[in-house]
Order: sequence, then structure tokens, then C-alpha cells
Amino acid sequence: MIAMTRRDLTIIPGADNDCLVIACDSCGAIGMKDGDVFKLPPRHTAKFTARVALTEVMCSGALPVAIANGVACEMNPTGRETIAGILDELNNAGISDIILTGSTEENFVTNMTALAVTVIGTAREGELKFGKAEMGDKLILFGKPCVGDEVDLDGKGFYPVIRRLLPMRSVKEIIPVGSRGITHEVESLALMSGMEVKLHEIGIDYYKSAGPVTCLLALCEDLAIETIFGWNKGTNDFAIIGEII
Repeated sequence: MIAMTRRDLTIIPGADNDCLVIACDSCGAIGMKDGDVFKLPPRHTAKFTARVALTEVMCSGALPVAIANGVACEMNPTGRETIAGILDELNNAGISDIILTGSTEENFVTNMTALAVTVIGTAREGELKFGKAEMGDKLILFGKPCVGDEVDLDGKGFYPVIRRLLPMRSVKEIIPVGSRGITHEVESLALMSGMEVKLHEIGIDYYKSAGPVTCLLALCEDLAIETIFGWNKGTNDFAIIGEII
């Protein structure tokens, strides 16, 4: 059994072409404790941390089956609020049948919020949504990069978009964008296929952090463009930002 990586995912092959897909995200100094740099209720902190890992796993085409939280703080109130935030995000994702486990710090008093969330999914290895970029493929951006107090606290993530993109054969890969920005993600994608990417100047800062997955990329063939434009008609939530050359 040889594990492999793709972006921020770890894929562990199993028997009969099944595999585990694992993603994790961590968050520190964001909460309501004295030592926290950015003040935010821990329920929100947990929701967005879970969103990153859940989105990574779901974009691969895997089904999340277990989620673990490591809270480097006390159970009450931070741990309880963390669990509530994760449950909020699972509800946003439309996931109910999942194992939720975790741990807290009860030996020492902490003055800074710290959290890690790991999501484990299962998939058929041959059905993972990892495609090879080819000349002429387009890059579609959903959402826009936001970080800190720019993030919409009431946002519910890209789960409906992901579920619509996954069955489309002309969509080769779905890529969550996080703190390293759009440029990092598209350059990594092109490099893996031995290609280059040309980004269009449309007024978006491609280097800006996208925080807790405030935008999403889709690598697709031209055939997908009309369909995606069709079910996004009348909105400004997406744009073609580049192509593979």
C-alpha cells in the first residue's frame, strides 16, 4: 500500500480499487481568548476550519465518512462551541451520516484558540476527479478571494456548485483556493501536467489569500462552459479567468 498526494490531499489505496482520501486544516489565534489575534466566536472558527477540509475531500469526488477535531483548548466552552460549528458546516454540506470525534486540552489553561480538523473520505480510485490539463482548457473561478473580516460569516460554502460540477465529464478538476492564492493553485495544476497557464486581467488579485476557501476553481474543456454559464445565468459568481497554453 503506497500513499500518494495531490494538492493538499493524501490518497491511500485499498482493496478492490477503493481508497481513502484525507484532508486537514488548522487554525490558530482566531477566537475569543485573550491571546487571539483575530477575534471571532469559536463556533465560526470551527465552521470555517471544517469547511476547508470538507471542501478539499468533496472536490476530489470522495464521500466524507469521518471527521476529527483536535481542540488545543478546554471543552467548555471552546470545545463545545467547536463541535457546534462543525455540525453547522456538516449541515451546510448536507452531510448527516458521518463519524465525528475529537479531543480537547484539559491539563493546562490556554490563552489562545487553536484547532485542527481532519476529514476522511472514501472513493473508487478510478473515479477521483483528477484530470490532466491540456492546451485550450479553461479555468473558471467561482467566488472571489477574501480573508479576515472580508469573509461572509453567514456563507454556506460551495457545496451545491461542487455537486453540480462533479458529474460533468468535461470538468476535469475542481480546486479549492485557500491561503496561498489563485496563482499558486493554477501554476501547480499546470506544472503537474507539464503545461503553462495564462491568466486574464479581470480585476482580481490572483495572489491574494482566499482564506477559508472563499473561491473555487474548475479546470474544464470548452464543452463545459455553456452548461456552467447556463446554470449561473444572471449572477456574478463566476468568471473565466484563464486558459492552459
